[in-house]
Amino acid sequence: MLNCSGTMGKAKVSEWLWRFLAAMMLFSVGWTMWIIYQLNPPPLIMNAAFEAAAKAKANAGQNVQGVISPPAGSAPAEARQPPINPDKLKLSDSLSVPEPK
Repeated sequence: MLNCSGTMGKAKVSEWLWRFLAAMMLFSVGWTMWIIYQLNPPPLIMNAAFEAAAKAKANAGQNVQGVISPPAGSAPAEARQPPINPDKLKLSDSLSVPEPK
């Protein structure tokens, strides 16, 4: 007689391996389809976006300042000095050793 207990154990492992592999393949196909769906937006949204872009191009000659404008009677704010010295932030033109003080 043949001892079949060893081969039956391997068959169960092999069966679960193939089931796991099939599940992973189904998951990867589903995930790929989900990514493709996300990359291709529905045409309803795209049509609305194209219409909004066309409307914006048509209103290009509108007020340059936009919707918010400063009050007519207000004076422009006076120029203030920056809180830092901008000359210290400039990079040097060449590499040199600093002079000792």
